[in-house]
Amino acid sequence: MIPATLIVALFLGCAKQETNQAPELSASQREAAISGAMELLQTDQVPEALAITSTLIAKDPMNADSQEVYALALIARGWKLQESSDAKGAQKAWDEALKAYMNACNYSSKPGLLELSTGQLAQMLQNDELAIVYYKNAHLNNKKDARAAFYLSQIYLLNKDWATAKNWLTQSLLRNPNEPFALLSLALAEAELSNCETAIRLAIDGCELLPSDPNIRFVQARVVRLCGNSQHAYEILLSLPITFQQTALFQEELENCKLTMSSEDK
Repeated sequence: MIPATLIVALFLGCAKQETNQAPELSASQREAAISGAMELLQTDQVPEALAITSTLIAKDPMNADSQEVYALALIARGWKLQESSDAKGAQKAWDEALKAYMNACNYSSKPGLLELSTGQLAQMLQNDELAIVYYKNAHLNNKKDARAAFYLSQIYLLNKDWATAKNWLTQSLLRNPNEPFALLSLALAEAELSNCETAIRLAIDGCELLPSDPNIRFVQARVVRLCGNSQHAYEILLSLPITFQQTALFQEELENCKLTMSSEDK
């Protein structure tokens, strides 16, 4: 196997020699460049990976694989800038990565998984409107994949659109009925919609699948509180690990339990 660093040198060298020629690559050249870039990313050599993918895009802009690996290099670049406290630079790198993912979707004959990645990056960048578009496309184009519907549901849960969240969680569970986080999310939506019998049953089913996960048990506590048993919810919360109890989210839910316990006692 040719070392990735040598591939970078060869590829960039060829790029300089061919600047006046048509920007076309053979399949083997593209494969070598992508393989080299991925190896560099895996070994945290982000500047080198970005150099090779930038050249790849200049020579091969209308290829989905080229655009995807360019997006991955830009995402890694963004995290590096974030680590060095350059939030503005990180945002710029991630915005460019999102454009590359969108280009990859446009050039792919089967963009389903690319659409899922595009939706995830858009959601990370708090562009929910764009994320929803790509998640819906991913859901349609990946008939067995439950993830896009689940990610969609989380957007609607955060926006307190309980009915729409319920719809997408139901679709997600049709594809993967034993996903504990989807079961607990649906339990929460049902509880918010006052469908408490269904909510409690779903919460129990989800907890049985992953009984030790504090996030699962936390959502169960919220479901139980919403369904009128704040004392039991309070007990569930106090059984969670100490590290989890130190989070702001936990403290907020604990206070909600205390308030509703007081009102229930009156």
